[in-house]
Amino acid sequence: MTQHSKKIVNELCNYLGYELDGCMCKELHNYVQEHPELKLYIDSVKTTVQVCKEAYKEESLPEDLKKDILSKIKKRCQTPKSDERL
Repeated sequence: MTQHSKKIVNELCNYLGYELDGCMCKELHNYVQEHPELKLYIDSVKTTVQVCKEAYKEESLPEDLKKDILSKIKKRCQTPKSDERL
């Protein structure tokens, strides 16, 4: 298994809440090693994520707009529930 595949499997284990040296993670590592088509799938997901990151680069908001939005959110959160509309 490549280092990249190991890293992905480790992150998957961590995401699922399994210990990296636990039985379930070892089983997942073995499974990936025995199924090369899974490595192809993992690589295609990696490529898709990279394409999306490049296509939709994060843009920062102007500081005054950030402050305005945060102020409105804060005001909305402080409004008593009885004043909310359905």
